[in-house]
Amino acid sequence: MRKYRVFVLPLFRSSKTTNFGLFMILHKQTLYLKIIATSLMISFCIHAADSHAQGFPAPSVNVVDAKKTLIAPVAWVSGSVVSRNNSQIAAEVSGRLVSLAELGTRVKAGDVIAQIDDTTLKIQLTEDKASVQNAESRLNFLESEVKRKSTLAKRNLSAITDLDETISQRDVAKGELTAAKARLAKTEQNLDYSQLKAPFDGLVAQRLRNQGEYVNNGTAIIRLVETSHLEASVYAPLTAYRFLKQSTELQVDSPLGKGVAPIKSLVPVADNRSHLMEVRLDLSTFDWPVGLNVRVAVANGESKEVIAVPRDALVLRREGTSIFRVKQDNTAEQVSVSVGMASGELIEVIGDINPGDKIVVRGAERLKQGQAVQVKADNQTLISGKQ
Repeated sequence: MRKYRVFVLPLFRSSKTTNFGLFMILHKQTLYLKIIATSLMISFCIHAADSHAQGFPAPSVNVVDAKKTLIAPVAWVSGSVVSRNNSQIAAEVSGRLVSLAELGTRVKAGDVIAQIDDTTLKIQLTEDKASVQNAESRLNFLESEVKRKSTLAKRNLSAITDLDETISQRDVAKGELTAAKARLAKTEQNLDYSQLKAPFDGLVAQRLRNQGEYVNNGTAIIRLVETSHLEASVYAPLTAYRFLKQSTELQVDSPLGKGVAPIKSLVPVADNRSHLMEVRLDLSTFDWPVGLNVRVAVANGESKEVIAVPRDALVLRREGTSIFRVKQDNTAEQVSVSVGMASGELIEVIGDINPGDKIVVRGAERLKQGQAVQVKADNQTLISGKQ
């Protein structure tokens, strides 16, 4: 074992030149120690590699079969998560707001989300009920008068004109009763409207007015957003219309995850500036917030059959892109490839690759040409991401 000399340098109060010289000596000593430490580390790594070659087990990898599949060129278009119902609920009667649902409250259809002062409406209701009763009483009286005067007229004991006048008054009384009942129904309806009810299940996203304010009929009070039926709204080029008609679902990517969403509707209408059409995707199975930015893969060309592998199989190094396949003797063979079209997790590879080749998708980063490997016994489970 080598012995190293340790120099202890005293600190002197001297000129700047002496201090600089002392600094340079210390710097050189530190540099020598770093070189020695690096040499020891390299020796250790070489020794570890030699030990691995002398009997350590081969690295474990996951593999999949390269396969022929149909892939279409796609363009990623931007969009956002929207709600099927995103409404500003307005007051239907005028009055002072006495209560309002708290921001973020989840409500069911029919739940009261705001209350308008109904004192005046209750007074009006009492008055309208009295008017109906008066109209009913007058009509009953005139009905009996018509019957009485009809009997007298048959006996020539009463003038026909008197009977006709009574019949006219009765008909007017019928109209007044109908009008009184209509006013009562309107007051009852307004009294019901004083309680603002949720038209659908949703979340109180915004309070547009505050408690105590006076609001008029038609004033928006609460913004209610339905969160159980989400959709993605994206705008695709009109040139993709014929390819979208042949698709049933599209790949969706967002900062919160990715997946596949069914196409809900196509709107093949665009303005002269953008030449973009709206596509709606069903996101009912996604737990994403309204307003989240998403990207959707939209086909913009014909499909063609290619050899494809998972993206995880690609090894990106300075010398280029390659993949590793496992030969029959369980050794890794590095194959240089170029990439083409992609669809979801699959990507086209162009090179000396044949369908059925065992392609490494986990553990390829540390492999070398000709290195022995072993395929993990639970290969499929690990590939699916359940390890």
